Amino acid sequence: MNELQTFRRLPSIKCWITHILNGKYSINNRFLYTIFGQIKRIRIVTTIVDKKEILNNQRINEEDFLEDENPSNVRIEFYLDDGTGLIRATLWSANPDDYSEYNKGDKIDLVGMIKYWNGFISISPEIIRKLEDPNFSLLHDLEIIKRIKKGDLQEIPDINDLNFEFENNINEIDVDSLFKEESSEHSDLKDKIYLLIEEHTLNGEGISLQNLLELLKISENNLKENLKNLEIESKIYQSEDNIYQSY
Repeated sequence: MNELQTFRRLPSIKCWITHILNGKYSINNRFLYTIFGQIKRIRIVTTIVDKKEILNNQRINEEDFLEDENPSNVRIEFYLDDGTGLIRATLWSANPDDYSEYNKGDKIDLVGMIKYWNGFISISPEIIRKLEDPNFSLLHDLEIIKRIKKGDLQEIPDINDLNFEFENNINEIDVDSLFKEESSEHSDLKDKIYLLIEEHTLNGEGISLQNLLELLKISENNLKENLKNLEIESKIYQSEDNIYQSY
């Protein structure tokens, strides 16, 4: 259990938007490489310069949406600017009432996951807090400046070289083929589980353990073993309400 908790919540890295935009994303290991190292979760202080509420394409009948007492098929997009760059933060399947207090011109403290889709970097918000005290923004910037001046920085690697090394490492691990058929079957199942979780994550909902069991028709122990391996590989995480999502 302790091992799972270690990989469930990665630390949020304080940075500016420019550090996100100038980073390089590795599709293989799902990390954004920045001058602050490998990043999956960030914390920024920024201003909302635009906000959009968009009806997701999955729901075709508009009357169904209007009659829904708790609409959750809306995608909310925040366009954020901290003075160093502009980035989009997207909330999928969100209830607009839950985010009605956040509007254009508001300064916010945001914690979220880095997302990469169709060649674009964005943020999936986890925590949003409106700021009233201007000193909070100043302290945030000072911490980043202090880290930069201290020289606590890393060189951003060339992603092509990084991917090549990553593939080589995998090959080295798989040299032992004594149980090749069993390993292949296990890998196929793990990939299938991951794809299911990724699909539900893109829909903005994630998926529960029970729903995975119903879809996959496998034993609970087998499923939990594969979920544990995916968490250790930092491909998925379990939210506070026990829903699995991909990074």
